[in-house]
Amino acid sequence: MTSKELSYVNDVLTQTQVIIKKYQDYSSQIQDSNLKNLCNEMAEKHKQCYNTIFTQLNS
Repeated sequence: MTSKELSYVNDVLTQTQVIIKKYQDYSSQIQDSNLKNLCNEMAEKHKQCYNTIFTQLNS
């Protein structure tokens, strides 16, 4: 990978971590159980995405 590509991947991973944190924060503040579950599901999907990218980079 070029340094430009690695920089892009790093940005994607960083932004994905931010998104995960936001969904977790939203979930902790929401009272509605349906919305809370949705935020938790979205955080989990983004975690899976992050882990997939991270695993591919390390293989």
